[in-house]
Amino acid sequence: MTGREAVVERFRRLAREAEPDLFEGALLIAQLVDPEEDIARARESAGALAARVREARERQGTGLRALLLVLFAEEGFGGDAETYDDPANSSVARVLASRRGMPITLSIVTIEVARRCGLALSGVGLPGYFVVDGQDLPRGRFLDPFDGGELYDEEALEARVGQVFGSPIDLPPEAFLPDSARAILTRVLFNLRRSWEKRGQFVEALAALDCAGALDPTEASVLRERGLLLLRLKRPEEAIAVLEEYVAAAEGEDREAVARLIAVVRDRGLSADGNLDPGPAEKKRIFTLGEAREMLPRVRELTSDAFSRYSELGEDADGEDDRQEIVRGWIERLSALGVVIKGLWLVDFDSGAGYYCWKYPESSLDYFHGYEEGFAGRLPLQ
Repeated sequence: MTGREAVVERFRRLAREAEPDLFEGALLIAQLVDPEEDIARARESAGALAARVREARERQGTGLRALLLVLFAEEGFGGDAETYDDPANSSVARVLASRRGMPITLSIVTIEVARRCGLALSGVGLPGYFVVDGQDLPRGRFLDPFDGGELYDEEALEARVGQVFGSPIDLPPEAFLPDSARAILTRVLFNLRRSWEKRGQFVEALAALDCAGALDPTEASVLRERGLLLLRLKRPEEAIAVLEEYVAAAEGEDREAVARLIAVVRDRGLSADGNLDPGPAEKKRIFTLGEAREMLPRVRELTSDAFSRYSELGEDADGEDDRQEIVRGWIERLSALGVVIKGLWLVDFDSGAGYYCWKYPESSLDYFHGYEEGFAGRLPLQ
């Protein structure tokens, strides 16, 4: 058993607990990033920061002021905008050492240091962003560790998410509700999976998905992503079994898209996301909203043509080879554009913080969702 495989087993044991500890789970993810990570030192670092907050509380008057002083004014915790999706930013141990990270890992550190000081804070997972809420914050305000501990209201956070996705966004009230430890850890793991997959580290990405699946074995989206990743690892028999399990459990419009994709995979091996194994010239792109909308007419044209030819063949068994050839050609052409194919006629554009989502025959690109959500979880862009 490799070091990373041992970490996955320890994470599975933690996931079986009724209420898994958020920080301990995040430390195991840190060892998933680097099996040699010294998580005892990370615990000591969090404890030392909490001790300084307790000392500062007597001078500052409130625990919140002391927390903001120590973590953000004195220690300078803040966002890593330059290497945002580096796997190390999914490690709370690395965040504690470097004082830099992504919103979710910075939030976990903030929540843990606050907990050790008796402050009740919680995490709020917004689309493409993450902040901190809790009864020890001013009513209606959220703490943003990525922005140096600034306090924002819902309207300001809507604007922040709009900046991330390149369009004004109206978030529903439920978007601002606190997330469970399971949901937060799942989100970290999905971020890590995507970061590794982007770098071609598919074995590592599968380990992250295995941990995510342990947190909620009933979550269908993990099955979908695991099946697609198994295709990238050229393990089609396992992939088909997992994707069929997804189709049996899932609801929503991407269920049929994945079912049809399975039929194509049965004929010839495809890669993850449904793409034919992309060569060096077919790397996935990061799109701004403007770039994605500029490319959509070409994506729609190629999809419309393939859909029409596919439909003309009907459902006769004699036309199955021709139908699959049409799908393979469609996949090859769209893969060359750098988009992500999540099912038959279902296309995502990677924004770097989530996906702009499009399904034929929609006339425009009007929806987005986070990395850990599928078609059913998409929200409208304005």
